[in-house]
Amino acid sequence: MKMKKKKAAEKSVRYKFSICNFSFFLFSNTISTNQNMHLSILTLLLVFLQPIKGESNTSTILGIPTTQEDEDLSGSQSISPIRVVGNKFFECENGQQFFIKGIAYQKSRQEGEIYDATKEPHYVDPLANPFTCLRDLEYLKELGVNVIRVYQINPNANHDVCMNAFAEAGIYVLADLSEPYMSIRRDYPHWDTELFNRYKEVIDAMNKYNNMLGFFAGNEVANAQSNIDSSPFVRAALRDCKKYIDEQGYRKIPIGYASNDDASIRKNLANYFVCKLDEDEDNYSRADFFAINVYEWCGYSTYTTSGYRDLTVAFNNYPVPVFFSEFGCNIITPRPFTEIEAIYGTTMRKVWSGGIVYEYFEEVNHYGVLLSKKDGSISKLPDFDTLKMRYNSVTPIGITVDEATICEPKSCIQPEDDAWDIALSLPPTPDQGKCECLWQSLSCVIASDAQFDEEVALKDLCFKVDCEDINANGRLGKYGKYSDCNPTVRASYALNKHYEQSGRKQDICDFQGRGQLSSGRGLDDLGSKYSSDGRNCLAIIEGRAQPDCQPGQGGGKDNDGKEYDHGKGDHEYGKEYDDGDDYDDYDDDDDDDGRDYGDDRKGSKDSSGSRRKSHKKPHNKKAKAKPTKSVTSGSTTYKNSIFQTIVKLLFTCCALLI
Repeated sequence: MKMKKKKAAEKSVRYKFSICNFSFFLFSNTISTNQNMHLSILTLLLVFLQPIKGESNTSTILGIPTTQEDEDLSGSQSISPIRVVGNKFFECENGQQFFIKGIAYQKSRQEGEIYDATKEPHYVDPLANPFTCLRDLEYLKELGVNVIRVYQINPNANHDVCMNAFAEAGIYVLADLSEPYMSIRRDYPHWDTELFNRYKEVIDAMNKYNNMLGFFAGNEVANAQSNIDSSPFVRAALRDCKKYIDEQGYRKIPIGYASNDDASIRKNLANYFVCKLDEDEDNYSRADFFAINVYEWCGYSTYTTSGYRDLTVAFNNYPVPVFFSEFGCNIITPRPFTEIEAIYGTTMRKVWSGGIVYEYFEEVNHYGVLLSKKDGSISKLPDFDTLKMRYNSVTPIGITVDEATICEPKSCIQPEDDAWDIALSLPPTPDQGKCECLWQSLSCVIASDAQFDEEVALKDLCFKVDCEDINANGRLGKYGKYSDCNPTVRASYALNKHYEQSGRKQDICDFQGRGQLSSGRGLDDLGSKYSSDGRNCLAIIEGRAQPDCQPGQGGGKDNDGKEYDHGKGDHEYGKEYDDGDDYDDYDDDDDDDGRDYGDDRKGSKDSSGSRRKSHKKPHNKKAKAKPTKSVTSGSTTYKNSIFQTIVKLLFTCCALLI
């Protein structure tokens, strides 16, 4: 009881601190004239009179959502982080094995839905809406889940309320780093500055939460024999994101990959993501876990007839944790979810770390267990009670961390057959500064307001000019010098090359209204320009060593003294095994019946195959912060003494409250 009172007191203090912070902010930023003083005072009184609603730093004042810079992570810190040791997940505090009992938690925008595109992304971030996540929390607890999978994260939103609430309920989060228009395309793969910036921003936004279980660097990117050459780009993403986490000093949050269940590529794909590449000495590119979207068990199938037995035999002794990132075939409805007993049963739990049911919200594909209505209410569907009964009836018991077996990664080798014809070299880490300098060297570029599909545009341009420098080929392991630049820069490079080779004809640069001439750019004065990291642009473009003395090096400023923006804002830059073993031969000779109830059947929220359209100007300049408005123009002091008195009174009230 004493502990509960202590926690309640701590929550109250935190809330009062938040009131003080808001009070100071309001008076130092919104009072610009004497006329609005009374309104500001009234607002503050209403704030003080509000009942204590919780401990989150994201609150609603007078119906207006507010976000404070001081983060409230108290809820998140109440839960033990999860780590990977060998091929199992373990709770850091008690060393017990952790099994995933999850559900996919992702709302989609409805057809014809009206929203402010200038303030909201085109996708829905379910962790950024306190109303819905707190509403859904009770249903999630009733279901007995301990993990939710979120496919789309808005890195600019505040997630404190939802993440803290989920943490206090013992719920972890697995999140995809991509979003529908920002992902590695299976049919036209690249790993570039735009994607890397997106992935880093999500990591920056979510790493602070203890209940952040892990990230997916890709979801069903390679889903057939025809597009396995996209896999090196996912491994490059794994490498760079894991290295970024180390460089930033963040907690080592696991990053892995979610695959489709295609028997023809399953074995080679699974081996590829965990083998050791010669060029990757630190093993950053190796997946921390491997997951599969499995829809083989339908209705009242069995462990044998469903193909689960073959999968379990195949992944026996796999060196990293493996689990079902999606499951729940809906050919027979309502779904009986009889596979749950098998997944967490004695046999499968030795190999598998659980699974994630698809899905929470009812969508057009009819996999949901709850129906969300237009008025914000929610109602249970027939699948809900069945899933609740199944999940709450299983309590898997695993091993302790002291019993874990750590497998030494084996070197990657090319399979003897031709079914896996991809290179063992990876795309380079995207170089933002290099791409900034390339952009500065181009006289003819894609217009800032142009909407285009890069693949379509380059099919035309690369028929006329050599595009080797911007091409990337995962099968051959050849990655052009500028293939890591974003789509706008790559397309501009090809357009500028066509423009130069055509005698600088203006109609060539117009490119059917999508191109424009850019004055003050070109190779002539590139020697006086520098990238945001202080490197000389001419030396970068010519591939020379950087000069010892770099005039103008300002750690993020160009030669005009303006700060660069790294992809933010409205305008972007753009037991050990012998070497002869194959994890129990990773035997997958019995390829079951070839059934795959993946993307096409369920309408997966797979963003990895989506097209990326770019319409952003890649000048990478950062908008300067707006100056704080003052009561007297040009002065930051309050001339009216009543304001000083009010501020002093406010701080006195805050001190008394605390």
